[in-house]
Amino acid sequence: MINFSGMFFPIFTMLFVVIDPIGNMPVFLSLTTSPREGYREKVALRACLIGFLVLTFFAFAGEKFLMSLGISLPAFRIAGGIMLFIVGIQMIFGEEKKDDKSEETPGTNDVAVFPLAVPLIAGPGTIASIILLMSEQQGHLGTKLLVIITLATVLLCQYVAFRLAGLLSRLFGQSVNTVISKIFGIILGAMSTQFVIDGIKASIA
Repeated sequence: MINFSGMFFPIFTMLFVVIDPIGNMPVFLSLTTSPREGYREKVALRACLIGFLVLTFFAFAGEKFLMSLGISLPAFRIAGGIMLFIVGIQMIFGEEKKDDKSEETPGTNDVAVFPLAVPLIAGPGTIASIILLMSEQQGHLGTKLLVIITLATVLLCQYVAFRLAGLLSRLFGQSVNTVISKIFGIILGAMSTQFVIDGIKASIA
């Protein structure tokens, strides 16, 4: 008999650490500055839903999909690192004032899709982890569903963390938010560089 409760916590811990809901809060805070009512709440919900759909796709078809394109996981990690590095640069040197029109136009500067859902939530590390977890279940449908349920639980934690980030933003002033944005832009740049380094090491190992 399968011990589902014994499996849930190790899987939850692994995905929680890789997705890092707490660490994603400052990035979310920096990318969702808008005077519009409910803007952060909508972005938070869409980012988590899109991230869940992307990760569910890779859970069931990710390994075959990447192999069919001739893409290795190290290469995917390098590409994700480069994209996050660009976002970090924009956070440091970008314009403080956003164009309200761009926020209202679907598909234009949609931070819920990029970079929040991909690659911040559904990044190379998370995709690699979900593919590994699913491959370890050896075709057992019940345990595969447990992996998906655990993933949904972690992303629910991410949604709560995003909502708390919005609350913290209202408590702090604009100047403090700007300083936080610059600091975490630097940190995000360092993290993305580490992604690239790890990808290069894995590709030549």
